[in-house]
Amino acid sequence: MRLERGVEGEVSIVRLRDGERVGRVVMEQETGSLTIRALCVDAAQRSYGCGSEAGYLLVRAAEATGFGTIRAWAPPNLGLAVYFWFRMGFRPLHGEGPEGGIWLERRSR
Repeated sequence: MRLERGVEGEVSIVRLRDGERVGRVVMEQETGSLTIRALCVDAAQRSYGCGSEAGYLLVRAAEATGFGTIRAWAPPNLGLAVYFWFRMGFRPLHGEGPEGGIWLERRSR
């Protein structure tokens, strides 16, 4: 996998093997922090590790760029999203997130 810059605030997830775009990441940045609004892999490409690889690449790139805090959101109806972000080293924040979901956060070491 590789991440390619797209329109402002969006990054494409591209498979190295064939250059096919298999998903996207939507994010916002502020001074010192990055907020991941969505990390979506196309339905036909799920269960092959694309999302995990993209998540690891994104976290490593954000930390290397100097973001001290990375936040992600998990919708209330997708428990697997919470587990996904846990695997990426994120921890839940107290209180309700947007649309009844949950905010998760990772701080650089």
